[in-house]
Amino acid sequence: MLKIGYLVSGGIITNYKCSSKCKHCCYSSSPQWPDDYMTPSMADEIFSTLRRLSCRSVHIGGGEPLLKPDKILPVLEAASRNGVGIEYIETNASWYRDETSADAVLKDLKKYGVHTLLISIDPYHNEYIPFWKVKALMAACSRVGMGVFPWLMDFWSDIDAMDDSRPHSLDEYARLFGQNYLARLSKRYGLNLKGRALKTYKSMMKKQSFEQVLEKSRPCRLLSGVYHFHVDLYGNFVPQSCPGLSIPLSELAKGADPARYRVFYTLETAGVKGLAELAMKEYGFNPQAEYAGECDLCYDIRNYLVLERGLNLPDLKPEGHYRYV
Repeated sequence: MLKIGYLVSGGIITNYKCSSKCKHCCYSSSPQWPDDYMTPSMADEIFSTLRRLSCRSVHIGGGEPLLKPDKILPVLEAASRNGVGIEYIETNASWYRDETSADAVLKDLKKYGVHTLLISIDPYHNEYIPFWKVKALMAACSRVGMGVFPWLMDFWSDIDAMDDSRPHSLDEYARLFGQNYLARLSKRYGLNLKGRALKTYKSMMKKQSFEQVLEKSRPCRLLSGVYHFHVDLYGNFVPQSCPGLSIPLSELAKGADPARYRVFYTLETAGVKGLAELAMKEYGFNPQAEYAGECDLCYDIRNYLVLERGLNLPDLKPEGHYRYV
């Protein structure tokens, strides 16, 4: 069985819809996603399961979880009811409009046990969100006594060198700081090169032959990792290393059938080599000559299964991860 007996630390994805379509987003969030948000009943089920698995606190992210502040309050209430603490809420500050409305949202969050916002501070987000909103939200947090977890202050001076009244493209940053800025940005940020981040940086990565990738293939043991996992609004357990792969948390807690989740199980036990063999033998997958490593090959296979073959595979959810990259 595919089973998890306990979980240590992770996050809740309340929605995939986002105000931005950042080039570094490993979850492929964007405005294109359906306007779905975690329901109170799903939140109750998730937090009660997490508590049974000994997970006592989580962070909340998206998408942009504060696009609909009224929708997040029942989620926070469910967490409190089940004895799961909220470490912080991630936000890109796009929802900020004025002092009065921002203060009201922050005060509501505090009433429900939230004491820290992780506020995104990086050039990727600045392509969509003017820096004045970030500054204004930080000031609002200071006014109401909400803690700020700035992610990452290392980029403050870069962004502050620009006009803070409007967004700025990464091309503008490259013109100001050098043509290799995008490549350096990835290392400074410490990106997880999955989802849209892989699409952004794949052309800069060293290529290997298909055969070389298979030779280096190892079982993907991180798929059932107990650190930095996520659970999304549909109740899916999303592994710490691989968005776009999922198994319902409720099934993993009891023991999921490997025969039902063949992609997940094959990757965990036989790595991308096993997945490639499965895809070629049963689904007619035709590999490219070269790939930028194992993850690139894995995504090529999964994109083929979801987008080209149109297969409704239970462990390649949500499909938006592939459609809206």
